[in-house]
Amino acid sequence: MIIKPVISFLFLCGCCLSLPAQSILDHYVQTGLDSNLALKQKTFDLQKSKLDLKIAAALFVPQVNLASQYTVSEGGRSIGLPIGDLLNGVYATLNKLTASNKFPVVGNQSIQFLPNDFNDTRVEVLLPLLNTDLIYNKAIKSEMVHSQQEDVLIYKRELVKTIKQAYYHYLQADKAIRIYDNALETVQENLRFNEKLVKNNAATKEVIARARAQVSQVETSLLEAQNNKKNAAAYFNFLLNRPFEFYIETDSTLFEQPQYITTGPAEVPVLREELAKLRSVKKVYESNLKLTDGAKIPKLNAAYDIGFQGNGFKFDNAQFYQLAAVQFQWTLFRGYENRYKIRQAKIDIASIDNQYNDAQKQMQLQVSMASNDYQSAWAALQSTADEMQSTRESFDLTAKRYREGQALELELTDARIQMTNAAIRFSLARLAVLNKAAELERVKANYPLHP
Repeated sequence: MIIKPVISFLFLCGCCLSLPAQSILDHYVQTGLDSNLALKQKTFDLQKSKLDLKIAAALFVPQVNLASQYTVSEGGRSIGLPIGDLLNGVYATLNKLTASNKFPVVGNQSIQFLPNDFNDTRVEVLLPLLNTDLIYNKAIKSEMVHSQQEDVLIYKRELVKTIKQAYYHYLQADKAIRIYDNALETVQENLRFNEKLVKNNAATKEVIARARAQVSQVETSLLEAQNNKKNAAAYFNFLLNRPFEFYIETDSTLFEQPQYITTGPAEVPVLREELAKLRSVKKVYESNLKLTDGAKIPKLNAAYDIGFQGNGFKFDNAQFYQLAAVQFQWTLFRGYENRYKIRQAKIDIASIDNQYNDAQKQMQLQVSMASNDYQSAWAALQSTADEMQSTRESFDLTAKRYREGQALELELTDARIQMTNAAIRFSLARLAVLNKAAELERVKANYPLHP
């Protein structure tokens, strides 16, 4: 009986892929960018920022209001007009001189302050002629939109890296299952071989017990690998906003044949959105400084009213009126409030400059560390490949000697365990290379994105 000792280190394609192998991962990345819920929330915030900018721009447009008020009142303050006291003496004298009663007695009058039966209906037009607050407010809102756009791009880059690494974890979990499947086939074959030895009185029963223990151990490892694959699939589908058990297409060549990446110098990529966001924030602070400093500039507004005003709810020529006005406002002194605000704004600008310089150094460190980690992972992959080859050859030789009765079962078991573990380490080493490649792509901002 020949034991099958060789563990296959290549993925077996269990189904036909609906997409070309080269585009499977890119397709999933695009799916995540289109449907990830957290990214959609970022997009909502961006949409709100764009609407804020439109609101700021709308403040430059003339404001037109329609206002109407009809007032009915009784009582309240009033002013007395002594018309009778002023005119009745004169009227009496005139009546004597004319021997007539043409000039009647007039009573004193009392005029109520509160208007009664009074209508005021008008259209108001307001237009800012000179207001630096509106100009700088619009500039601030515009830069806030840019900042929010950079936030979206930052999250997209992080999402791309996370999706890729989650996909690599899924491929590695699938590979681990195949390794343990082959290991299970090997130990089961060994169990059948030992049972035949015992049946032919060529070995004692304890070899069967040890072989069964090996089968149980591999079955346990296989169950754990299957659970890891389920978890990896659930997390990957979660990132793509899909059902957790949704089918995932696999690109075997991506995992089996990772491509070496030339890391290049550890320079800060000019496309890093974090730097663009800091530049945008600095512009916001600069506009805020101009806004505060602009308080010394007078404000000039124009207003025009046209409508009807008078007693009774009437709309005729007698009640028609129009009014134009220009409003001038100049704040001369507010207890040095603006002076202190200007100082604060200058401190904000100095602070953001410091943050920008610090961010550049941190990003340069990130690129350097990611490059070193990738080089180390690639070197480890070459080492584990040699280890895997050696353990496989060692198992082949031990299995041959065992069949010939020249090796103990303990030696065969140990060789099989070493071969399986080496295969797992090799699989994890490939996973590390792919993960480090995704990290390097992230810190160098190499993945093409669109706002």
